[in-house]
This record gives sequence, C-alpha cells and structure tokens, in this order.
Amino acid sequence: MSYYTFVSFQYLDDPKTDLSELHAGLLKLLDEHGLHHDVADGISELIDNGEASFTFYSGCATLEFIFHWLAMQRPGTAFGVRGTGEDLRDIWVREFSGGDVQFAQGPFSED
Repeated sequence: MSYYTFVSFQYLDDPKTDLSELHAGLLKLLDEHGLHHDVADGISELIDNGEASFTFYSGCATLEFIFHWLAMQRPGTAFGVRGTGEDLRDIWVREFSGGDVQFAQGPFSED
C-alpha cells in the first residue's frame, strides 16, 4: 500500500448533499486521531472537484475511516470513492449508502 493516493469521488444518487457542512466535525475527528488539518482541505477538494491527492504516513486505511465517518453523518447520501496509489495493484473502491459500506474492493487490509 502506497502513501501517495489519488482519489476520485462520485455521488451515486440524487439529490446531492453538501458534505462541506461537516467540515467542523471533520476537523474534530482529525484532531482526535492526530491527523493534520490538511486532510480536511483534501476532502473538501475531493468533494468539490471530484478528485484529489492524499499522502498518509499512517496508512491509507485512514481514508476509508474518514469516508465511513462522512457516510454515517449523512446516511441518506450515497457516494463512492476510488483510489489508486503508487503501486500498479494499489487500487481500491468503496461505495457508501445508508451510513455504511455497501461495496468494497481492493486494499486496506494491510493497514
């Protein structure tokens, strides 16, 4: 699993929910887990633009944890995230709906 991950974001249904409203709660979550606030900026960029890059020295499973938290905050919003890392086979997909993971494929078990 690589540290540098390119992630794409996609809503899976309509209407879209403004997940940026959760920014303050996300900052608190990051503080609780000792993560830099730049991660929140990356999440905002991802949701606004549909793609962003992340660097996690704590392991990329951190992203899955954050997206799961977002899904739990907005269980009525279905969305998917797909990431690719530095290694050829470092590819993962997660789909969230109803506040939980509905589909998962690819790494994170190593983290």
